[in-house]
Amino acid sequence: MAPRPRSAGSKDLPPNLYRKTDRRNGVTYYTYRDPMTGRVFGLGKDKARAVAEAVAANHHFSERTLAERMQAGHPFRDWCERYRGIMAERGVAASTLRNVGMRISRLSEVFGDRDIRDISTREVAEYLGGMAKEGKAQMSRAMRSLLRDMFVEAIAAGWVDSSPVEVTRAARVKIKRERLTLELWQEIYVEAKQPWLKRAMELALLTGQRRNDIAAMLFRDVVDGHLQVVQAKTGQRLRISTSVRLDAIELDLATVISRCRDSTLSRHLVHHSRQVSKAMPGQPIMLDTLSKAFADARDRAAKRLGITLENPPTFHEMRSLSARLHTAEGRDAQILLGHKSSKMTDLYRDSRGAEWLEVQ
Repeated sequence: MAPRPRSAGSKDLPPNLYRKTDRRNGVTYYTYRDPMTGRVFGLGKDKARAVAEAVAANHHFSERTLAERMQAGHPFRDWCERYRGIMAERGVAASTLRNVGMRISRLSEVFGDRDIRDISTREVAEYLGGMAKEGKAQMSRAMRSLLRDMFVEAIAAGWVDSSPVEVTRAARVKIKRERLTLELWQEIYVEAKQPWLKRAMELALLTGQRRNDIAAMLFRDVVDGHLQVVQAKTGQRLRISTSVRLDAIELDLATVISRCRDSTLSRHLVHHSRQVSKAMPGQPIMLDTLSKAFADARDRAAKRLGITLENPPTFHEMRSLSARLHTAEGRDAQILLGHKSSKMTDLYRDSRGAEWLEVQ
C-alpha cells in the first residue's frame, strides 16, 4: 500500500509520518501510518523522537520479505474504524449512524484484538447464538446483518477473502408485542388527558408516521395543501395531502392540523399548552414523555375495560393500525408509510390475529 501523498506541511518528514496542529492550543502532534494496514499510531509532540521512530519503522518495513508483509496483521478493531467511515460515506441518517456506531463498538470489544482473517464461522455463530439464548433474538439478527455487511466491505477492500458470517443462521424472532386494534385505540383516546396526546394520536393514525416524525412536525411544513414530512429514520420525503381522511375515526388531516392551533404560540403541531416542570408553553413534547403518556392512557383504558395486556402495544403500533385502516379504505399504505419494500408494509398490515376476519 503506497503512502498517502505528502502535504506541503509534511515535506520535511520521512514517509508515513504526519503532523497535525491542534487549533485550540496551537500544539503540533505527530502520527505514523502503517503503510500496510493503514493503522495510525500517535507519536506525541516531540518532532525529533517522532522522526527517529518513523525512520526506524520504515526501515523495518522495507526489510520485511513479501511473505512477511502478506502475513501482516489486520486487527478487526482497525477494520471497525474503517467501516465507520464507509457508513458515513453512505449518507445514512444521523440517528442510524449513531445506532450502528454503538453496535460497531460492541463488536470491536468482542473481536477487536483478533486478526480479521482468523475470525471463524463457529465464533460468529456462538456469539450470535448466545445473544439469542438471552432473549435478544432481534438484536442477534441486527448484529448478524451488520457483521455480514462489514465482511462484504472487507472482502471488497482486500482485507479478507471470504466471510464467516454468510453461512450462519439468523435467529428466529418471536414477535411479542400485541397489535393495537381500532377499538382499543378509541378507548385510549378517551383516556388521553392531555390535548397534545390526542393530537399526536390523531396525527399518528392519519399520517402513519413514526413517533419522532410526529413530534417534529411544524406548522410551516404545511405547504400548498400538503403536510411535508422528511422521515428522520430513512430520509424519505413525503407530501401528505391535508384532505386525507379516515372514515373509521371520522377525521381528516386538515381538521387535526386546525385543532393543533390553540391559544399557545408554537412552531410545533404537537406542543405543550402550559408549563410542565421545565417544559414551557409552546415547546415540543419529548419523545419519552409522548410514549409514557400514551402508555398511561393505555393502561387506564385496559383497567376500565377489565382486560389484561400481556405485551401492551406501544405508541409505534399506531403506525401498523394506520396502515391497516388506510388499506381497508382503499389507499396505498406503502406510499404513506414511506417504505421502499412492499414486504415491509405487509409486516405492518399484518394484524397478528388481533382483528376478526369478516366472511360475507
